[in-house]
Amino acid sequence: MRRIVIIVEGDTEEAFVNTMLQPYFIHKGIVVTCFKIKHTKGGLTKYAHFKKDIIKTVYEKNVVISSLIDFYALPKDFPRYDEATAIVNKSDRLLFLENAIREDIEQTKGASFAHLFPYIQLHEFEALVFSSITGIQALFEEDEANMTQIRTVINSHNSPEDINDSPATAPSKRLLNLISGYNKIVDGVLILNEIGLPTIIEKCPRFRWWLNELERRASL
Repeated sequence: MRRIVIIVEGDTEEAFVNTMLQPYFIHKGIVVTCFKIKHTKGGLTKYAHFKKDIIKTVYEKNVVISSLIDFYALPKDFPRYDEATAIVNKSDRLLFLENAIREDIEQTKGASFAHLFPYIQLHEFEALVFSSITGIQALFEEDEANMTQIRTVINSHNSPEDINDSPATAPSKRLLNLISGYNKIVDGVLILNEIGLPTIIEKCPRFRWWLNELERRASL
C-alpha cells in the first residue's frame, strides 16, 4: 500500500482529514497524512504557493499526493484557468484544471509524476455540510439555525456539490447567514462528524469519486 499525502487549503480541511479521512482509510490499511498550504492565511490566494508545496512533496517515495482545495474563489493564475472557463460542465472543468496542475508540475520539473493526483472540491468544502440536515440539528437549536431555509437549500439541489459559488450563495456564505455564530473550523467538522462519511459519500458524487480514486491509487 502507498501512503496518501493530502495538501489542504485551511484549518477546516486539515481537521476534516485528520478526524474523518484518516480513520476511514486506516480501516483499509492506508495511512493518510496532510498539511496546509503555506501562506494561505485562511484561503488560497496564489497558485505559486500551492505549486511550491507540491514540488516539495512530489519526490517522496511510495505515496499518492493529492489535495483538498476549493473551486470557489480559486485563483485565476492556476494553469489553463482561462481555457477552463469555456467548459460548461463543472466536473469536467475541474478535471481539466486538475490535469493542468499535474502537467504544469511535470513541465516545470521535466519529469513524469503519475502519483500526483490533484483534487479540487466542487464548489467548496463546506458544501459537504449540506449532505444532511441531521448534523446541524444535532448541534444547533431551532432559534440558532434557520432549519426551514437549510432544508430548502438541500432540497433544491440534486447534490450539495451543486450549490453554487457566488459571493452571496457559496456554501460557506449560506452557513454563515443561516446559522447564528457559525464557526467554520469548529462547527463545520463537528457537523460533518454528526452526518457521517457514509452519507457524505452517498450525497456528493465528486467527493465519492475522489475517495475511490485515492483508494485505488494507493493500492497499486
